[in-house]
Amino acid sequence: MKDDSELGALIEAFINRVSHPRGRVLAFMAKASVTVPQVILLNFALTNPSGTPSSLAAIMKISLPSASQMIERLVKLGLAQRREDSEDRRRKTVAVTEKGKALLSRLEAVRSAEYAAGTASLSPATRRRLAAVLSQALRDLGPSSGPKAPRAAQK
Repeated sequence: MKDDSELGALIEAFINRVSHPRGRVLAFMAKASVTVPQVILLNFALTNPSGTPSSLAAIMKISLPSASQMIERLVKLGLAQRREDSEDRRRKTVAVTEKGKALLSRLEAVRSAEYAAGTASLSPATRRRLAAVLSQALRDLGPSSGPKAPRAAQK
């Protein structure tokens, strides 16, 4: 490998080959009326239960108005709610509703199935090596403050 950009290009090409051609994930998201950035924000809100619009915007590296607009859309869809902080009533936190948690869970299942279908044509030996390499890479990356890894990757 020449440099890290080659690794990045390989990862992008792999994801494009195993997921996007079937389009199940994007179809699921379109049916749920959510965008990729909204799902990312929902995941961050789930893993940061005391997250405020400002802190979520900072984590995502987007403007506060953009985050607020996404939060408003998620609230209207019933996927998130704003809560008053118990210590400072002026401070609002963003919480994922049960409906939002169910959406994220179903999305994880659709994504996992999409990746499994996309890699089904690989030989069993290649799938085992790929699983071992990905598991090791996730261990090397250590704990994440962002969305959690799927259950299978946490083993």
